[in-house]
Amino acid sequence: MTSLVYSDIRLYRTVMQVLYSGRYRQRFEDITAVIPAGTRSVCDLCFGDTVIAGWCRSQGIEWTGVDLNSSFCARARQLGHHVIEGDLMTMELPPADVYVMAGSLYHFHSRLAELCDRVFARTRTFVVSEPVRNLSASRGPIGWWARRSANPGDAHATFRYNEATLTGALEEQCRRLGLRMRVVSVGRDMLLVMERRTEVT
Repeated sequence: MTSLVYSDIRLYRTVMQVLYSGRYRQRFEDITAVIPAGTRSVCDLCFGDTVIAGWCRSQGIEWTGVDLNSSFCARARQLGHHVIEGDLMTMELPPADVYVMAGSLYHFHSRLAELCDRVFARTRTFVVSEPVRNLSASRGPIGWWARRSANPGDAHATFRYNEATLTGALEEQCRRLGLRMRVVSVGRDMLLVMERRTEVT
């Protein structure tokens, strides 16, 4: 069953505003700031909100959102955005200049290699913004609530990354796939860019 926080965009934004101390939209502005100039298409995995979609529209960039949550997908369609609803691990993903995932990588920690294989079969650049300082790591009722609230429609997720585990996990994928990784910033979220190395001809 989908957690209550994922059932309505207004509630979702309110909770995120609290978690990000009023800097929720800044999270997306940080992401769009590292999307390379000349990008023509973006695929936004587990998009939830449509902040990046709105930015892409203003820049003339084709945006495709992928999400399992029917409520978020319906809202994005109402706003005129192109959405693919379903499980990104089983569907055929679209090609795009840049892939983005904000705050959802932890859902795929046990299938990270498979996720990276699927993403880099369709793009050269993957922008990841992932929380590394989490309320869910807290003990007591606050931590319990944070862990139980993270069900976008598939299952409650109790695993969370910290700075060391996220860096280690993604560096392993970079070695495996011959990618380069650049850490842009570290705060509540770690923002990083993974890219295929330029081939020498």
